[in-house]
Amino acid sequence: MAKSETLVSVNTVKPVLASLAAGVLGPQSHPEIAQVMLDTIALIASEADRRQLHSTFKALDTRLGALVLTGRARPASSLTAAEAEHLIQRWQRSPLAIKRRLASAVVSLALSSNYSDPREYSRIGYTGPMGDAPSEPKRLQPVEITEDTQINCDVVVVGSGAGGGCVAGRLAEAGFEVVVLEMGGYRSESDFHHREQDSTRELYLYGMTLATADLGCRILAGSTLGGGTVVNYTTSFPTPKAVLDEWARVSGIEAFASGEFEDSIAEVSKRINVNTDSGRPGKRDELMEKGLKRLGWHVDAMPRDVLGCSQDAQCGYCGFGCRLGAKQSSMRTYLEDATHAGAKIVAGARADIVTITNGRATGVKARVGKHSLTIGAKAVVVAGGAIESPALLLRSGLSGRVGYNLHLHPGTAAFGIFDEDVRAWEGTTQARYSNEFKGDDGYGPIFETVPVHPGAGSTALPWISADQHKALMGQYPKISLIAALSRDKSSGRVKVGKDGRPRIDYKLGIDDERRVAEGVVAAGKVLEAAGAKEIFSAHPSFISYKTGNPANHEDWAERTRRAGYTGGRVTFFSYHQMGSCAMGSDPASSVVDGNNESHEVKGLFVADASNFPTASGVNPMLTIYGIANRAAGRIADLLAQR
Repeated sequence: MAKSETLVSVNTVKPVLASLAAGVLGPQSHPEIAQVMLDTIALIASEADRRQLHSTFKALDTRLGALVLTGRARPASSLTAAEAEHLIQRWQRSPLAIKRRLASAVVSLALSSNYSDPREYSRIGYTGPMGDAPSEPKRLQPVEITEDTQINCDVVVVGSGAGGGCVAGRLAEAGFEVVVLEMGGYRSESDFHHREQDSTRELYLYGMTLATADLGCRILAGSTLGGGTVVNYTTSFPTPKAVLDEWARVSGIEAFASGEFEDSIAEVSKRINVNTDSGRPGKRDELMEKGLKRLGWHVDAMPRDVLGCSQDAQCGYCGFGCRLGAKQSSMRTYLEDATHAGAKIVAGARADIVTITNGRATGVKARVGKHSLTIGAKAVVVAGGAIESPALLLRSGLSGRVGYNLHLHPGTAAFGIFDEDVRAWEGTTQARYSNEFKGDDGYGPIFETVPVHPGAGSTALPWISADQHKALMGQYPKISLIAALSRDKSSGRVKVGKDGRPRIDYKLGIDDERRVAEGVVAAGKVLEAAGAKEIFSAHPSFISYKTGNPANHEDWAERTRRAGYTGGRVTFFSYHQMGSCAMGSDPASSVVDGNNESHEVKGLFVADASNFPTASGVNPMLTIYGIANRAAGRIADLLAQR
């Protein structure tokens, strides 16, 4: 934020946020919450979005602005907690989308700020971090940039997750001089303190503030050395054969169906130790498995990329980094391979543009803090993920299909309240799954469970009043969930604003909405079979039912269908973004060719989840590794020929 914007925030926005927070949380809300909300707003990627929020909150504290937004010419900072609560409730019910989005933003900001505060832990029965981070030496030594710097190399790789890390390791071992640029910082075992609020800001893209333009889907992506592989849940599904066959048809790239791509995945699986022997279920997974088996539905062990995983309570925290080093992230595998072979890594490096001369990529211009970093290279590999990769290409002047075909695997869940403690934040991150409703085409929902910590978890639970939500959070240890994750046919687009930051347009189509709705209904049935006494969906109107009578479930199912899932009626979470720089033989419908090279610019390659021709339908990490592993071989061959 600019200095003037900061002063506006402190002098006028903060009192409004304090008043609105009291409406969400009740009159006893902590006075510091407004500052935490303000700090969170500062993390939002888009400058335009930040300014709009600040302007809206500032306007609320003027007589004219308050009249327009509240119906009364009374500054919002003077509202009592009860009055602010009533205002937010009216916004939620408003026919105007802008007011519904404002309510969603205020509720989410206040809840996440409050329940990631350690002072709330004991009230809701949350244990918080399990001791201090271990004293472990750093295994990587990134290059420190202390002045404006220029480096020349054979290949510069932008991004260090499953895509960039794998490409860097393979190319460095093949004898090429490699430089890796990572936008996030370098944090390893000794830095994984497991404090939710700090971890989300340190390890996730834009501190988990990124969302679609309509706020209908929140985007969760890793932004640290090792990318998403450091914070993901170790789930390592191979790409389904039906999906690979579809990709071959859609893209015209035979390697997807010939067995070449499957061989690449098999090779990667050995390097990152994918196995099904390290998934002892915690309580969440035990309950899901229990319900599925009672219904006679499919359930199986989750394949995971771990080595020496304890599979105990602390595993639920490894979305904030694995303290044991058991998660075989690219940080622990391919990036170590790369550095052992002489590659250089620069953390905290934001790539501004790919430099292009006479239709050929010649390097990258980046910034590290206050310093410029210019990389000259024979080839550029962009692997910043399905949001940042197209943003970089668009800033660099590419056009065509860049940014189109974005898939988000939008997920929501059914929640169950049990008589016993579940402590859904603990246990193996993911140990069981069900393909019962996936279907032959893979577009039906997969059932999975995830560890849920209260800062993020509180925003997924329905808010209809301060007292209602506080009472629900008081049962937090007894709440479990089953996520319904559907393969989306709907697609969106990544654009860049005037500030060069990504903006995401995405709306769920009717067919996808129907599949999500049926997935939630079925997940509720599983929770009931597992013994939950009350079931509810993620709709903000708190649609629930008491178990024990089959008619109650059917009535609840119909109410959830009528409530709908589009237009902000439910907030979705996207853990998997893909498809925005699709592979294909036809430049009219894709961004890169079968060698992962840009159709527009020679020597410019993309190797990450953005390459998917359609959504994968499963957690995409292993597929990304497979694409990157194959791409590295192709890039090495092309560089040797040129």
